[in-house]
Amino acid sequence: MIFLNGVPFHTHDHISSSSSNENDTLLALMNHPTLVSASESIKAIPERKFKIPEESCPGRLEKSKWVYLFQREYATADPALVDFIGTDEATTCVGFAIRNRKNGITSVAHMDSPNIVDKGLDQMLSSFIDRCLDDDLDVHMIGSFEDSSPDHGSDKSGSESDENLDGHSFSLCSKIIETLMMKEEKFHFQTLCVLAHNTKKDSEGNA
Repeated sequence: MIFLNGVPFHTHDHISSSSSNENDTLLALMNHPTLVSASESIKAIPERKFKIPEESCPGRLEKSKWVYLFQREYATADPALVDFIGTDEATTCVGFAIRNRKNGITSVAHMDSPNIVDKGLDQMLSSFIDRCLDDDLDVHMIGSFEDSSPDHGSDKSGSESDENLDGHSFSLCSKIIETLMMKEEKFHFQTLCVLAHNTKKDSEGNA
């Protein structure tokens, strides 16, 4: 189940349609003022290039502990043992993070296809120690630039190759939202910087 601002998120409370699906839920979340503000805050942070920190040089007793994820990988880390965990280059992929508020245990994945979402999420959740369904889990999604309009998924006239090349980001994000909504766990959305929130366009509207 998805929570926002501490309460369960119900799509029908945020759209005028009498029926809803995972696409509507994704769009409703993306348009929610809380998540729009969170995305704007992220985009306002100046870009930085990370280098090997000085403390990693030989001779220092304490070193920062990093975990880096490649595409289609995930890792779960205890904050007492790991300082930083992350990924990058999530063009049409999603950097997806779950953090247990109770103990700070954090699982991060670099998801690249709707086909791996169900198994991937199950693996991430199973890696949490002493987890129970009543735990409050913070969720962050970043990546997946807008490679098609939200209406693309309903257009079945294109070829299979066109579908593979166009609309990948939206279908992946929709699948993640759909899966979270169906789970019993309490997922508190903190960040949803994907699609239009993570896309810059030129003067001709090209992403």
